Amino acid sequence: MRILLQFVAHQSSLQRARLEYAFRLFCAIYGHEPVIDDMREQSADVMLTYEPDAGTRNCIRITNVDLIRALHQPAPKPIPYSQGDEMTVLFHAPVAGCEPDWLAEIFEWVSCADEYSCAEHDSVGRVPFSASYIGRHGLNPRKPYAAVAMAFLQRAIVRIKPQAPLRPDSPCLAQHIVVNTHDVDFLPTHATVSGYRLAKNALISLSLHRTVRAAVQQAKRAFGLAVGGQDPLNQIGSVAERERERQTTASYYLLGRRGHRRDGNYSLLEATTTMRRLRDCGMEVGVHGSYRSIEKPDGLAIEFEQFRELGFSPVGSRQHWLRFRIPQLVRSVQTAGAAYDTSIGWPDHAGFRAGACFAFPPYDFDREAPAKFLEIPLVLMDRAALALCKHNGNCRDDVAETLEASRRYGWGGISILWHPTAFGGGQYPAEVGDLFWRLLDSARERDEVWMSGASFLRNVWQRYQSVGLLATRG
Repeated sequence: MRILLQFVAHQSSLQRARLEYAFRLFCAIYGHEPVIDDMREQSADVMLTYEPDAGTRNCIRITNVDLIRALHQPAPKPIPYSQGDEMTVLFHAPVAGCEPDWLAEIFEWVSCADEYSCAEHDSVGRVPFSASYIGRHGLNPRKPYAAVAMAFLQRAIVRIKPQAPLRPDSPCLAQHIVVNTHDVDFLPTHATVSGYRLAKNALISLSLHRTVRAAVQQAKRAFGLAVGGQDPLNQIGSVAERERERQTTASYYLLGRRGHRRDGNYSLLEATTTMRRLRDCGMEVGVHGSYRSIEKPDGLAIEFEQFRELGFSPVGSRQHWLRFRIPQLVRSVQTAGAAYDTSIGWPDHAGFRAGACFAFPPYDFDREAPAKFLEIPLVLMDRAALALCKHNGNCRDDVAETLEASRRYGWGGISILWHPTAFGGGQYPAEVGDLFWRLLDSARERDEVWMSGASFLRNVWQRYQSVGLLATRG
């Protein structure tokens, strides 16, 4: 469907750039053909206009709001809004007789503009959940508000074009796509190293996670390893093999540097054999940006180059400890020449940090244009699943709520993260690793496919390229 976006004369070039970004993103997700502010266009099926007096047939009038505010200024407080059976919140109040500015709502969420105003950080250097827009306003983190805004806009289109589908069509054969990822923070290089890590995990389970049974099991396994038993932390090969048996690919991100005590226990050279085995198994090898990788402009780029020097061709990354601020992340990933990143999420909460249950090029405020890579939002990791298990004793329903929300509003493009050490009971209770396999095994009955980040790009890149958000991949 061809959709025309019409601006009005007093909208600035900056305002237009931000709204155009959101419009092209909406068209990418729903498979529309965008036409920008061309009044000679006669073949568009629908026109979205900011002109309040427009009376053209097949025209949707949109409230014109001001998107231009200083980046140190927080976003407005959420405004409850409902239409039919759907409820959400708005950043900007609508004008009578017009639709809310759904493009502005999409932009506010996906650009993460509010995070630029947040000076608070935790001991790692991250924006804490409590300081995020969702956290400080008590919103539901498992509701993808940007996708909800897109759904409202598509409903408006369907009202004047009833033949238009309510749901976006998937660019893949499956109805929903999950990007399957594993961060390799620990390599079992020696029994002594693993024994120490198991003992440390037992103390963490007891003091931090309050999981006494897991702590006892980890302590027993540390003792068993000391007397010649199997290493429960040596899971990378078995996880990859079980994924291959299920005809599923995954992305394994490995650390390139050891510049901080919070980095991994291995060097990139020590990991080379593991990386080759993963590649031979059909898995993707990507870059796990080290703890300090984005403190310098070229830090992440150097780590990508280290992988290339060893004969690997990484295209994607995730930041270690999810340690980043949005501006530095966008600059660093672009400088590294990565095709995608999957860092934007929370370590302890399941949900949609950018309001998105879909992949998107982040907005580059330095250039006032889309970034040159795709962000695949992280919506669930093992640590968040553990937190949910502790809260209600059975986290499957809460985890399912997050994935079901993504299925309800689109075709996915979200990522989940289970560390290899989360399997086998060596780091978390065994139920956390078991949950991963239950989710994977139930995917087929939901017409859902799990794949690596690189495989995802091959399926979807053209969708974003066709609407003018991304360049042709070389």
